[in-house]
Amino acid sequence: MPRKPRQTIYGEKPRVVVVATRRKRSPDELSRLDLALEKSITVVESPLIKKRNAEKAIFDEPDSVPRMSVAWYSPGQNLESKTKNPGGRPLTREEEVTLFRQYNYARWRVTKMQERFEKAKPKTDKDIDELLRWFDIATSRREHIVECNLPLVLAMAKRTYAAGEYGDLVAEGNVALVRCVDRFDCELGWKFSTYACRALTAAFNRYGKKQLKHKNSAPFEFDEEREMQCSDIEVDKTDDDRIRAIRLALRSGDVALTDTEHEVMRFRFGLHCPQNPPLLTLQQVGKELGISKERVRQIQLRALAKIRDVVERYLPTDLVTE
Repeated sequence: MPRKPRQTIYGEKPRVVVVATRRKRSPDELSRLDLALEKSITVVESPLIKKRNAEKAIFDEPDSVPRMSVAWYSPGQNLESKTKNPGGRPLTREEEVTLFRQYNYARWRVTKMQERFEKAKPKTDKDIDELLRWFDIATSRREHIVECNLPLVLAMAKRTYAAGEYGDLVAEGNVALVRCVDRFDCELGWKFSTYACRALTAAFNRYGKKQLKHKNSAPFEFDEEREMQCSDIEVDKTDDDRIRAIRLALRSGDVALTDTEHEVMRFRFGLHCPQNPPLLTLQQVGKELGISKERVRQIQLRALAKIRDVVERYLPTDLVTE
């Protein structure tokens, strides 16, 4: 497997630079200029970059690798796709080397321009244009490499055993892919997919562990279906015959309820008043007993389960079952 590439990180601290410019620039240019000056750049070292005439050798054929459309990219719709690469053919080793060399050289030139802009003397429009040119080239090559490897993210997300929604896994994979592009050393002789697959697998596993951790930390008693079955609205719609059946079961003494369960059932089904008793909501009962609404719901479910055998002839199953 490929070893960890050599990396040099430039621009660790955001720069505040005063630029002297006579030309009126568009908001887009100013935004790109700020990003180019403030962004920390990670450059993968390569002896080729610093050679004489390196630019001519690296950009001898600047557009030799055609850029494919990404209109096909829709993770939700491609889940069941049988196509290995719906965006077109994968890059060859030679095409990868061409793109990565151009990307690394452009990043290196951006760092050199950043160093020049750190000097006290204000820079000219020519310097600004040079910085923006190399910054745009680096951004374009990075996007090109990412677009060509999006099918790899989809394929790895489909095969992973990590917990989580498919779309969320793809999003995690896209972030990992971009990081791989920034760190990959094409001079070591490996295919980019070999390096990226391990990083994608690690990213999916981290995401799956995070999802399981959140899931395990949630209260195990909560159940959305139970909440819907025992909502305030459903109790309000309970007819007189059903309420009468519950009252008879509770007064018969055949059901062994705790004091708290008995209090909850009294308030919920009107046993606390002799005539026309109001049916209190979960929140109202909780206020009376000094407990939460969710706790009242849980106690009610437990009490209804205890009286099931007594009133199953009168109550529908969906009201008494858990």
